[in-house]
Amino acid sequence: VEGYAAALPPLGRHQLPVQSLIVATEPLPAEVWAEIGLERGQAFSEASRQVTYGQRSADDRLVFGARGGYRFGGRLRTDFNLTEDERELRRYLFGELFPQLRDVRLTHAWGGNLGMARRFQPHMLRDTRNRIALSGGYGGEGVGASNLGGRTLAALILGQDNELTQQPWVYRDSRLERLPGWEPEPCRWLGYNAIIQSFVHEDRVLADPHSAPWRRRLAQGVAGFMEGFMK
Repeated sequence: VEGYAAALPPLGRHQLPVQSLIVATEPLPAEVWAEIGLERGQAFSEASRQVTYGQRSADDRLVFGARGGYRFGGRLRTDFNLTEDERELRRYLFGELFPQLRDVRLTHAWGGNLGMARRFQPHMLRDTRNRIALSGGYGGEGVGASNLGGRTLAALILGQDNELTQQPWVYRDSRLERLPGWEPEPCRWLGYNAIIQSFVHEDRVLADPHSAPWRRRLAQGVAGFMEGFMK
């Protein structure tokens, strides 16, 4: 259920819905792909705290995504018609990576809800008392993690003790309450927005080659300090 766990109390206290948002450009000519170094269709990500990633689509568009948002109270988002600000933030971010693309036209934008666990780690649990086995909190890594989670749950249900069941994210014969829980509102919402603003500020300061060294160190220090609250 991942991002939709909020509709299944008490699971929603351990998996909050956040959004990942993505845009796609108009088709780009072959010479542009060669110029930015992605002429072979590579996918990429970079180390920004904004969690950015992208790839070349089959019809030659740049598909680019970044950290999306969190709604007060863990409310699901149903309308993924991105606002102009949401589109332009992603244009700014890929424009910093590829200055040649700063003025390209955006033709598509969409997103989705995903499940985020406290401490940003997945969890796999067998609660024998309540006859529940669950896996989740993939934080956007569900393509690989759901396969791992399925195999781990199978081993837990069968009572096996092996490499899968010995991982730090596995809770064997544990109650659901053993999972780390999120703080109550409004702490979650205030904390999220403060952290994200520190990340945005850091990106903008570091992207400016004329910013003073002390400003760069300060922006990185504040963002790193704020990121510590996520763990």
